[in-house]
Amino acid sequence: MEPWLAAVLPDRGQRALELGCGSGRQAVTLAERFGQVDAIDLSGAMIELARARRSRPNISYRQADLLELDGGGYDFILSVLTLHHVPDLHAALRHIKGLLAPGGRVALVDIYPARPRAVPRLKLQANEVRLLGLNLFRRGPTAAWEIYRLSNGAWLDHRVSDRFFSRAELEESCGALFPGAQLQRVSGPRGVAVTWDAPLLPTGREKRVR
Repeated sequence: MEPWLAAVLPDRGQRALELGCGSGRQAVTLAERFGQVDAIDLSGAMIELARARRSRPNISYRQADLLELDGGGYDFILSVLTLHHVPDLHAALRHIKGLLAPGGRVALVDIYPARPRAVPRLKLQANEVRLLGLNLFRRGPTAAWEIYRLSNGAWLDHRVSDRFFSRAELEESCGALFPGAQLQRVSGPRGVAVTWDAPLLPTGREKRVR
């Protein structure tokens, strides 16, 4: 995914928004190119972790649902593996479009399974236990336990309700909301990235991002 993100990131801009920022890894990258970065995540634990590990003067971390965001005027909006958590893909994409400034860019990357379906809670819990064992070896006990703790509780409840979309659903919504958007495969056969530039205002105002 890193090569794709490097290719779609503008060289500079005023305001950027990251949806589903997690521990702030991508927010730091955005902060190097934008004057102000708003980074949101539904998980309060992840926001706490991001503030502790990746605090920057021009990053504002906040616990929030993307559908609750108002205002807008962002030159760049990034979403990485967040859309499959939303209950209504089309509504989420429509709201994201409304947050974008004229001439701004939206970059979305996510995954879709061969057959969209809910994942049982027990299966998710078993997977987290498996990852705990792997991280004990790879990252050490402190980091492994922190990752395990953040991946359970309210966040696990949220993941149980995931509503994975199909490629056809994504293409249909993008065709209606983001005419001319570029869709490409990233990070494996089920990974897809969407890039779209909003049109400029009729006045021909200079584009914000370069």
